[in-house]
Amino acid sequence: MRLSLSLAIVDMTKNLANNKNATQFECYFYNKTSTKHDGPYDWSEDTQSWVLSAFYYGYAGFMIPGGMLADRIGGKMALLMAVFGSAILTLLTPLFAYVDVYAFIVLRIVEGALESPFFTAMAILINKWCFKSENTIFVAIATSGQYLGFIIMQPITGYLCSLSFFGGWPLGFYIYGTSAIVWSIIWLFFVDESPQESRFLSDEEKNMITNYSIKGENKAKESLSLRKLFSCIPLYGICIAEIGAGLNACIIMNCLPMFLSNVLGVDIQSNGLLNAIPFAVSLFGYMSSSILVDSIRGTILSLRSARSVVFMTSALCAAIVGFFIKTAGCHPTVVITVISLNLFFQSCCTSQIPPNLMELFPNYTGLLYGILNTVANAISLSSPYVVDVFTKGHIESSEHWQHAFDLACVLTIICAIIYVLLMRVTPVEWAKDADYQNLQSS
Repeated sequence: MRLSLSLAIVDMTKNLANNKNATQFECYFYNKTSTKHDGPYDWSEDTQSWVLSAFYYGYAGFMIPGGMLADRIGGKMALLMAVFGSAILTLLTPLFAYVDVYAFIVLRIVEGALESPFFTAMAILINKWCFKSENTIFVAIATSGQYLGFIIMQPITGYLCSLSFFGGWPLGFYIYGTSAIVWSIIWLFFVDESPQESRFLSDEEKNMITNYSIKGENKAKESLSLRKLFSCIPLYGICIAEIGAGLNACIIMNCLPMFLSNVLGVDIQSNGLLNAIPFAVSLFGYMSSSILVDSIRGTILSLRSARSVVFMTSALCAAIVGFFIKTAGCHPTVVITVISLNLFFQSCCTSQIPPNLMELFPNYTGLLYGILNTVANAISLSSPYVVDVFTKGHIESSEHWQHAFDLACVLTIICAIIYVLLMRVTPVEWAKDADYQNLQSS
């Protein structure tokens, strides 16, 4: 729901590149048959950056309170509140966009705040249901839905935007909002907070999952002080890794449809199809790297070494590919291939961060995941502005877009080096379960 706007905004707004003579575009002679659609809203580049970033103001701003709420009420109810509340506001999106752009921005901020507990709630549930020895692949499977949703949503959104029925672009928000409400009803009646509360498991199954999960049914034995939090060096490493891995991915997630439309002149329906391809490739990288780490940990390499090798190698490959996006020229298929390779390696990096956090802080998952996601979404919030800084007045120029990609690539390498140096894969002393020694043997 949150990312459908990144493509819909192309159809919602008047094409900024149309204000220039067509022959000024470096890709004009290659894609001169492309038709650029003008939407109903005449929003400037700055306004579009605000609209795309608004969600992340609420999302990042309420991430820590959202994590604390999820710790208090449980992952199941926190996740339900996040999805259902966001679904209602998604249904209201076309109305607010029509009323006033500032009302629309406020709606997106509130929607971000409502969704803030989503991944922290998921992390809490994973800690209770996941075997410690399989945490990397379990996290990858549980969070792969964000990639699948994006892969499915982008072509559908592109097709809906090409229709004249109901204005085209509002249809996506109505369909996604309704689908999320249906999902919320299913979640409420069929999902349980923990194995011990499950109505569908035998006692033997409940005990097995509880005994070998990351957290089990233990509670934190001591309160978390700010001194402990701010003196935790591995936490800084994880946050730095999120910054490096996040900026590049967020620029592409939030701004790729604008790049395809304004630089390459891709029509809205093809835009949706092409935009889905990098995320299908990214999902493959996310899953395969998680399987690889869990397969070689404890056999070929230690867990720390496995994470370090996969993260550092992937970061270097992502940066190298990212430096050459502009050289792909004006052919959309070639450009998408290069971007897909970049996101493949980037997703191999990001797959290592959430399970590493859960390894370090099994008793404080909600709060610490909230801190991590605050950092991650501060990056998401900044990505449209980063693009705007480099492309303002030159939104049709791949050379100016490349400057934004270059910044993300340099940051990826620097942050990866710092993360690998600070990495730790065993719980910090104040975050251990009472039964940690037993769990170590699993």
